[in-house]
Amino acid sequence: MEIMAQEFTPAYLVIQKGPLIGKRVEIWKERTTIGRSRDCDIFLEDITVHRKQASILRVANGYILCDDHGKGDSLVNGRSVKEQQLNSGDQLLFGNTQLTFFANEGTRPFQLPSSRGRELFIGKAPDQHARLDLKNTHSGVQSVELLPTMTIGRSRDCNIFLEDLAVSRHHATLNELSSGEYELTDNRSATGTFVNGEAIVRTLLHEGDQIQIGATLFTFRTSHS
Repeated sequence: MEIMAQEFTPAYLVIQKGPLIGKRVEIWKERTTIGRSRDCDIFLEDITVHRKQASILRVANGYILCDDHGKGDSLVNGRSVKEQQLNSGDQLLFGNTQLTFFANEGTRPFQLPSSRGRELFIGKAPDQHARLDLKNTHSGVQSVELLPTMTIGRSRDCNIFLEDLAVSRHHATLNELSSGEYELTDNRSATGTFVNGEAIVRTLLHEGDQIQIGATLFTFRTSHS
């Protein structure tokens, strides 16, 4: 199998089910490893995932998923695979973690992954980072680490995808400012974006702020090493 060495079209995964639900992960290497080992490029904190579960290879005509563990429990669209060409929208399942594969088709700007985004998955914490905490009745508190720019909405193009009819397709945007603070902007959504119960157009976020978008309530958190 020949791995492509020329310029490529970036692709990414969005975690749809699991401890890091809503997280977008860019695929930036020729071979991207996935598993429960922190040595993997994409670290999945899921005890039902093998330490070395699978790899995504970038080849001349796209991306291929390879089952590295050999137990037949790497699934694409519900089917066990050993090696499978990936198409945009394919559903990947490893243990209890479900991800959607997206190939960037050049229809919108694509931001290469920042070091902050990568460090979340390879176990190297940055000096400072921000996150949104989401309380889930089934699995407790889930956290989404924030990249410098993140979109929230009902479109699967968004970094944080909310399957909620009360949420607009591109409901709101989070931007990191040069000061390190985060600014939340409502994108003229139909039902509004609320911070601590108040409808906002644009506002700076502070530790502990409660963000309401549709039926989802997030808590904004900042951390320092």
